[in-house]
Amino acid sequence: MTTRRGRLRLLFVDDVPANTRVLVETLQQEYDVMIADNGPFALKIAAENPQPDLILLDIMMPGMDGYEVCRHLKDNEATREIPVMFLTALLDEEDEAQGLALGAVDYIRKPFNVSIARARIKTHLDLKQHRDALQRKTAELKALNARLEKEIQDREKTEAMVQEHLAYLQQLIREHAFPSSPRDRASGESLSDEHD
Repeated sequence: MTTRRGRLRLLFVDDVPANTRVLVETLQQEYDVMIADNGPFALKIAAENPQPDLILLDIMMPGMDGYEVCRHLKDNEATREIPVMFLTALLDEEDEAQGLALGAVDYIRKPFNVSIARARIKTHLDLKQHRDALQRKTAELKALNARLEKEIQDREKTEAMVQEHLAYLQQLIREHAFPSSPRDRASGESLSDEHD
């Protein structure tokens, strides 16, 4: 699916897409929505460019369940920063605790209220955008700091060379005082004659 420029991307992962159809149809008005019906396909989409800005992940899926998908996402350096929200029919608090322990940012139980789910999705997308902006600024500041440090080192080297040359010139002047010219000697002699 091609993404529209400037729109945030959501990846829904559910082996029964009808489970989230209403939410998907609602969110398609604001976001680019991608759908995967199994874990391996979801991991493939997550690793591609442009990456999803948020992954909404079902837990109960055949083959690779949502916990395993989340574990793979968080173990992979290329995908670990993508926020994951579990969207599941599992109601047990232990299931929620396990999902959050794996690195998910939220856990929404089915059946869900579409308005509340939309609000929580927006909150996590806003947080991701702020985090991304902060990471970009941090990277820019690190690059600027590295440039400034290099400039300081270059200036210190230049200053050291100038000081070294200056010291050498001063030593030359002290050790090899320039001989005076014949005219200076003559004027020096006439001055001494006058004093006599």
